[in-house]
Amino acid sequence: MSTADRATAKWNAFELKYDGHPLEFIHYFRRWPCSTQRDLLYTLIWNSLIFVALAMVGLLFGSTQHIGRFLWVTFVITQAVGFTIHGLFYVCGRLLGHWLIRLPNWVHYGYFILVSVCGVFLGYGIGFSLLEMESTRRYVFSAEGAKSIALFSIMISVLLCAMFISRDKQRRNELALAAERERATEADRRALEAQLRMLQAQIEPHFLYNTLANAVGLIGPAPDKARHLLEKLIDYLRASLTASREAQTQLGRELNTIAAYLALMQVRMGERLRYRIDCPSALSELPIPPMLLQPLVENAIQHGLEPLIEGGEISLQVSFEGSHLQIQICDSGAGFPSTPVQRPGGGVGLSNLRERLDSLYGGKASLSLTERQAERGICATLRLPLA
Repeated sequence: MSTADRATAKWNAFELKYDGHPLEFIHYFRRWPCSTQRDLLYTLIWNSLIFVALAMVGLLFGSTQHIGRFLWVTFVITQAVGFTIHGLFYVCGRLLGHWLIRLPNWVHYGYFILVSVCGVFLGYGIGFSLLEMESTRRYVFSAEGAKSIALFSIMISVLLCAMFISRDKQRRNELALAAERERATEADRRALEAQLRMLQAQIEPHFLYNTLANAVGLIGPAPDKARHLLEKLIDYLRASLTASREAQTQLGRELNTIAAYLALMQVRMGERLRYRIDCPSALSELPIPPMLLQPLVENAIQHGLEPLIEGGEISLQVSFEGSHLQIQICDSGAGFPSTPVQRPGGGVGLSNLRERLDSLYGGKASLSLTERQAERGICATLRLPLA
């Protein structure tokens, strides 16, 4: 990291702790993103509000003579003081932010008071220079003028310091709340993963027993087929058990697991099951959570192909769709049930899959089931964000 980058990073850290214009304490003014132009406009508005307050106090408790002159002087002084404080905070933050960020909070509060006081005195000097009025100069150097300026500087510095302290506490509360939400989200994700693993542990023995029973039944009449079935079972178990222990895998490895499962099911179903997997080689190394595709393929076989005597075909197609990775699993099976109660979207497996997608991607991923238009069967479309 270059020196300029380090300086920028330290400035950003200082801004993160004490960012925000005083006007942002009013919710309406938080609607626009922070920028130099916006902050200058906010300072103009802030100065004008202070001018209105001082003008009202002066008109209520001061002399009513020379009202126009009084208003003009007050307006120039408040604008000069406000923009001077604005400029001092910007310059001092750039020069001292990397040093101040390492110091305790009481030093920060002293910094705000000191900059505000200096800004008031400098602002008064700049304002009176702009006005070019001899009487105002005499007023500045008089005891009454010095007392008035000192009182105004203390009022402004205390106000700004109090607002920054409040802002700092609010930001700490927001960060604590965000951290708590993150922990809750992580806990929900872990609980969901544990639930999925428990369900998988309950389902796999049933699948394993059926496969082994088929192998035993083939040992006598077709020993070569029994051996081939056991070899495919070993391939599938090796791939699926490895994937189930990982938080993330590559798309190519996930597709290898699906291919091993389909090859195993093809041995059991024979010519009733045909399948093809199409994935561009450039996409095979993309990261993907494991075991996302297995429930969809199992559904296609169990509810789509197995009810049909002739079976059917399963196709898995991977592609880019805008900023998403799209994985489409289509079957030429029985299609949706005719009864409305059993229409698409239900089932424990699909419900768990949708909950898992929501936990992992926060609503940016989607799963949809649609009936094929030109052919018989169902297409399950899984869309995952690439970033």
